[in-house]
Amino acid sequence: MDRAYPPIASTVFFPPQLLAGYAKGLAFAAMMTLGLIFLMSRLIASDLEAPVVDGLPSIQPVHIEDKKVVTQKDEPPVKPQIPPLQPTTTPEEIPPTEVGTAITIRAPVPSSDTTLTVTRDPVPVYKPLPRYPNAAARRGIEGYVVVEFTVTKTGAVRDARVVGGFDSAGNPTRVFNRSALAAAERFKYQPQMADGEPVERYGVRNRITYKMAD
Repeated sequence: MDRAYPPIASTVFFPPQLLAGYAKGLAFAAMMTLGLIFLMSRLIASDLEAPVVDGLPSIQPVHIEDKKVVTQKDEPPVKPQIPPLQPTTTPEEIPPTEVGTAITIRAPVPSSDTTLTVTRDPVPVYKPLPRYPNAAARRGIEGYVVVEFTVTKTGAVRDARVVGGFDSAGNPTRVFNRSALAAAERFKYQPQMADGEPVERYGVRNRITYKMAD
């Protein structure tokens, strides 16, 4: 048997809600398109220029000074100055114990053994010149010193001492004492001989004169 079916309703392909959504979408798209067209027209209408870029900083010219090569010439050596004349000093023997160079030969005494005996005073062999003191040279002082010492059996000087020191005017001074003692201690003698044997001689005096060079 045939079944009875309800009548088929009319099919609606575009419901009203869908049409309303399409309409809103088209309207929005149209507005966006118009906005973009307006914006582009404004951009075209405006005369845009490229931004001005500041120029690069100018480079200042570098100035290089010309360097001059200076050649120094070697100066000739300075001639040494001639030192001034040094003051002179003179050691000399003085009385009362002035020694001489005489040699005494005694006659032999008659005997079975004949001998020759020799007696003599100390004989100077070496007397170095004393150094003129700087203090006396600066002040122009002249004078002399008397030293006394013992001549040993070997001819050396021992126990040297200053008896007195004086300037050229006869006034006592000690400016020459140290120099005179240093010189006297370096004196050399042939020792005193007594009966052919060397002996010591005490109280030998020596006068050392200090005089400025002319």
